[in-house]
Amino acid sequence: MLLAPAREAGAAIVEEIVAKVNNRIITKSEFEERGQFIIGQVYREHTGAELDRELKNAQDTMLANMVTELLLIERAQSLLDIDKVRKNLVDDFKKQQKIDTDEAMEAMLKEQKMTRKDLEEQLIRLTVPQEVINYEVRRKISVSDRQVKEYYDQHVKEYTTAPTVTLREIVLFYEPVTRTEVEGRAQGVVREFKGGADFVDLVQRYSEAGTRESGGLLDPLRDDELQPEIGRAAFALEAGEISDPIDTGKSFHIVRIEAKTARQVKSVAEVHDVIYNAIREQKFKPRYDAYLKRVWSDAHVEIAPKYENYLIVSPLKPKPGA
Repeated sequence: MLLAPAREAGAAIVEEIVAKVNNRIITKSEFEERGQFIIGQVYREHTGAELDRELKNAQDTMLANMVTELLLIERAQSLLDIDKVRKNLVDDFKKQQKIDTDEAMEAMLKEQKMTRKDLEEQLIRLTVPQEVINYEVRRKISVSDRQVKEYYDQHVKEYTTAPTVTLREIVLFYEPVTRTEVEGRAQGVVREFKGGADFVDLVQRYSEAGTRESGGLLDPLRDDELQPEIGRAAFALEAGEISDPIDTGKSFHIVRIEAKTARQVKSVAEVHDVIYNAIREQKFKPRYDAYLKRVWSDAHVEIAPKYENYLIVSPLKPKPGA
């Protein structure tokens, strides 16, 4: 678990206030520490144009996210047994970090320049807001079998596997002036195969394509992955059959079918859980936005004038075009 750095011991007691959130405050040092922590995360996880985009998004939403955290933690006071939550979070943290004793815990905290209270507050900040959202929003979302079936019918293409063909090919290239001669050679190859010649041996003797090294074998391909002329011929054949020479405009192809798979459509039952979760996510976003808007509207949030320009996006001030 990645924790934000703790404040240096001996920090000033009286600090500049960035925001008042009901009876809680966000101080300048908290705001700056969060900024450094988030920017560090963004630089570790993104590069290039994505880095610039994520940096701007982090800067635009950071203050609003800090306010939201305080509001949800405050809401948790009436929903959860916070003392029990603190104990469980610390116990889970010790298990994750393989810390067996309180002494080992204190040594680790001292090394990180943190107190147990610092740790508890960070664990609550990282965990409790999401627990409140799960309790207040997610658990109230229901999905009926009818909705699952409707979603399935609308997205059935996503659960459909197209038919494929696995083939070997012999390719003979031609120029306009050599077309007739090359077509004759291609027909001769077909006659040799029908006369009992091994197709792989014919590939080695006649094919001019790079696939010659692999015996002309191609991976399973969908119709839309083949040239139209080849696709039409290949899917009309059965396994073991060979095509007549197929003219693509620059070359003649002779294909032998190794295997075919039919079109397959997964049933509703097979994709039920995937669809169920997809519908829940669709329903979650607007309900989550509405919930946060209500929480903010019911709260007293006061941003210090000096920091108002950091509140770019919030539940009461959505991103333009959102």
